[in-house]
Amino acid sequence: MALIDFRQWLLQTQSRQLAQAEEVQHEANALALLRQINPASQPSGRIALDQSLRLQWDARIVGGYRPQLAWLGRETGYRVALFKVNYAIVEADAAIVRGSVELIGSIGPDGRPTR
Repeated sequence: MALIDFRQWLLQTQSRQLAQAEEVQHEANALALLRQINPASQPSGRIALDQSLRLQWDARIVGGYRPQLAWLGRETGYRVALFKVNYAIVEADAAIVRGSVELIGSIGPDGRPTR
């Protein structure tokens, strides 16, 4: 009987570890996608990660826009700002992972967000 209990405990532990590893992989994928957005042009949004999961985010500016610097400290025509981006990985309308990351957003010389 003890052997059966031990085996069941091992299977439950393995199942929990696999679920945790899957969550870590989903979060790594979500962060890779978030790093490719400009929070100035996409302050909120949703992206499907697979058939059942989606990434959603909401960005808030921290401070204000400042000149973007180029070689030797020269200002370009672009302006940048720091954004705090709160994100969630959602499955069936329930967040399975939540977090936040800081990203740089930029606007062009015309004042419109860049890609």
